[in-house]
Amino acid sequence: MITTTLRIDEELYNKIAQIADKEERSINSQILYILKSFIEKNEQK
Repeated sequence: MITTTLRIDEELYNKIAQIADKEERSINSQILYILKSFIEKNEQK
């Protein structure tokens, strides 16, 4: 696994945090889920 720094606008971060809380995930796990979902959808095209 690679560690990296990601700069995110505060408003976007807060929205991701709210979704993560609803889905009982950490913010890190939620961001990984979002990225993986995006990649999967794009690979299907």
